Amino acid sequence: MSRANPMIIAVVALATLGGCTTVRYPMLPAWSSAEGQAMTCDQLRVEMDNARRTQVQIEDIASGRDQGARPRLYSMARPDADRAVQARIAEIENLRQTKRCSA
Repeated sequence: MSRANPMIIAVVALATLGGCTTVRYPMLPAWSSAEGQAMTCDQLRVEMDNARRTQVQIEDIASGRDQGARPRLYSMARPDADRAVQARIAEIENLRQTKRCSA
């Protein structure tokens, strides 16, 4: 075996790691309290559906099922995306309770 083998291994390893660093996850922007308060129960239901779809998309990206192109506005860190979607779901649930929306 020649010296090329370790070099090939290093190039493949760097390419693999480089691919991992470009994974981007969807982020849900924060709402102002006025925006949330102004929403109707129907609007909150739609927002909850969007948040759940985003949550599924994050899982699909992490598992490799979704490898499509993503816009620049997506986060590069999964923990940030997870925190944002969990915060949105909690916020919607609180607003639904406050407004006494039906399930």
